[in-house]
Amino acid sequence: MRLFKYILLMSAFVSVVIAQSQSDSTAIADSILTLQLQAQMQSQVVPVQTTPVVRSAPSTNPDISAIGDFRTLYSSQGTRNVETYFHGLEVQISSVVDPYAEANFLFSFGKDSLNGNFSAGLEIATLTSLSLPYSLQVTLGKFKPHFTKVNTLHPHAFSFVEFPTMIKNYFGDEGLFMEGMSASVLVPNPWDFYQELDVEIGRSESTPSLDNGSSNRLLYSVHLNNFFELSENSTLGIGLSGLTGVNAIDLPTTMAGFDVTYKWKPVQFNTYNSFTWQTEALICKTDASVTKTIQTYGAYTFFEYQIEKRTFVGTRFDYSGLPGLEKSDGRTASLLLRFQPTEFQILALEFQNVNRNYAPSFNQVVFRAIFGIGTHAAHAY
Repeated sequence: MRLFKYILLMSAFVSVVIAQSQSDSTAIADSILTLQLQAQMQSQVVPVQTTPVVRSAPSTNPDISAIGDFRTLYSSQGTRNVETYFHGLEVQISSVVDPYAEANFLFSFGKDSLNGNFSAGLEIATLTSLSLPYSLQVTLGKFKPHFTKVNTLHPHAFSFVEFPTMIKNYFGDEGLFMEGMSASVLVPNPWDFYQELDVEIGRSESTPSLDNGSSNRLLYSVHLNNFFELSENSTLGIGLSGLTGVNAIDLPTTMAGFDVTYKWKPVQFNTYNSFTWQTEALICKTDASVTKTIQTYGAYTFFEYQIEKRTFVGTRFDYSGLPGLEKSDGRTASLLLRFQPTEFQILALEFQNVNRNYAPSFNQVVFRAIFGIGTHAAHAY
């Protein structure tokens, strides 16, 4: 009996020893496998790049673009009713000067309406600050002042073929230019809309309403723009303008302007549909003598609707007098069809009915083709 118990105890001991040895072998094998995997992973690890990345300076290579404007027209006035001609070329060169400023130059090559020859001119030459505090931006040189909204644009940038009649009558065919200084700043306010104030001082080019004059009096212009986001699909801009300078007889000319722009562009169909309504008006007081002041008016309103991805239709109504001329009265109604294959090409067909009491009335149809090459800068909103 004792022998039997002894045999059982020895068997149990041997079983425990064998099991323990097998467990140790498995643990050892697992440990060896783990070490092998760790060594393999360490051999494949790519060292982390510790060299700091150096930021490059802004590129000073200028952006260059050229925009051509070709026109064909029929006019009911005169003996030569049909014209086909290259209206003009604009060449723009722009670049950063350094991290603190950028420069912009725009040269125009246009056809003289008197002799038919082409002449070159410098339209824009500006140096604009980039890093002033308090959202302040200063521009020096030759530029288009912010009197109303449309004057700052160039002919290729707006929908219709020509400037509104009030701009041409008071400032000339290309609008108002000046040489001097312009300062703009975002005005902080507690309300949920944006305000931008522009103040400009300098001398203007000679226009029907303004002249450099022989005195030391400069041209002063101010514009306050108020921008509202009405919804995710629509915006509203309201601007107030003021201007004072001298006229051709070296007496004061003062203007006040108002502009409103509503734009609708649905987020869901923004490529295919849009609508714009824009209206501007001005009042001009011209001192014709020391004792006499003549007050005249100008205004326009236009509507444009995008009916397809590349097709727009629009209409515009103009009213304008002439600066310094009493009881001057002119009205123009225009219809526009515009096809825009890309942002680099625009084809437009415009009909105009012009009625005025200071010159003959007439009808005209104009076809215009605009085409551009090079870097295409964004237009003002």
